[in-house]
Amino acid sequence: MIENIQHIADYSAPIEANPLLPVSAVSKKRFISFSGGVESTTMCILYGKGATAIWVDTGAEHEEMYQRIDYCEKALKEIHNGDFELVRLKANVKVKGNWVDNLLDAIFGWKFMPSQGQRWCTGKFKIAPIDEFLEKQGECELLIGLNADEEARQGNWGLKSNVKYVYQLQVDDLTREDCIEILKQYNLNPDFPLYMSRGGCFMCIFKSIAEYKAMYIFDRKTFDIVWQLELKIQDKRNKFFTISVSKKSMTWIAEEVEREISLWGLDAVKEFYKQIEQKQACGAFCHR
Repeated sequence: MIENIQHIADYSAPIEANPLLPVSAVSKKRFISFSGGVESTTMCILYGKGATAIWVDTGAEHEEMYQRIDYCEKALKEIHNGDFELVRLKANVKVKGNWVDNLLDAIFGWKFMPSQGQRWCTGKFKIAPIDEFLEKQGECELLIGLNADEEARQGNWGLKSNVKYVYQLQVDDLTREDCIEILKQYNLNPDFPLYMSRGGCFMCIFKSIAEYKAMYIFDRKTFDIVWQLELKIQDKRNKFFTISVSKKSMTWIAEEVEREISLWGLDAVKEFYKQIEQKQACGAFCHR
């Protein structure tokens, strides 16, 4: 509940140093896992004074996400009178003898797409860069944006002994709706297009058919990148392959959208997909 956060003004006080760590290893720094979404942006507003937000660029982000990150960084610095920092990280993954920092390069190099059972994209291109960064910070804490509706998702952290993992939105009993209300007050509520849902890479395996259809309609350039990626993997495997967990190929999705346009017209189809509400959850830290 929003009423339960009166103490937030004092939350930016330095954390206590661990006496077991050498003085040189103690940074007393607070970090916020930042995605540009609802919960992480709310944390930056409420707890961001004197903190450093961390955003990881997979190299496969929607253009709207880069714009969102730039906008949030500027707005949050203004909110905290300059006492706020955003660090942008990239992965460094060895793929067949070559180091790459782009998820697409890794997929092409390994000829292997992430799947529901093997979400190496999250581990290698989201979590690992943050872990490697935090290891060098001495004693610190990382705020993770799970809201009060998501308590069941706690418990998959704690791998770095120098890091205290904090679920402050849950401590303050702030739901997703509470976070949205706070963002509206600062004009920071994300307004992502349908094909982005709650963020994520543009070829995410968890995008719905509706999202990919909307991408075909409103961002054909990006859809074509995903389409070609799927076809190349399919060609290398010499068998049928789909990126989407729905098992519907990008070719099928494109043909389906064209069929809908032929039946109802482009304007009607655009209006239909603009009104679809997505409730898909996503984030860097699920299933660590």
